[in-house]
Amino acid sequence: MKANIRRLQRMLTKKVKKLWQGKFVSIRDYELKKAVSLGGLRIEHGGQAMELLPDQLRLYKPKGAVHQSKFGGQYQLADIEWKPATHDPRQGGLL
Repeated sequence: MKANIRRLQRMLTKKVKKLWQGKFVSIRDYELKKAVSLGGLRIEHGGQAMELLPDQLRLYKPKGAVHQSKFGGQYQLADIEWKPATHDPRQGGLL
């Protein structure tokens, strides 16, 4: 169980306020790369959360138009279907 807690502490956490088309979370390409290197991505929306491990994140490829950042640089978006977890991974299972 301690390993799970350590894994959660290292994950990149992204809080989103709205979903695209009501079912997709748009993640910038550099956030995707950072999440892979940190050990995963936790997305929070409306009091719910979903978690993706690095192997799952590698399946998503940024596509579409290249956007200009306000602070210089460019990025593309990867759309991830919103599927909140039904079980909180921070809680241990029953023995």
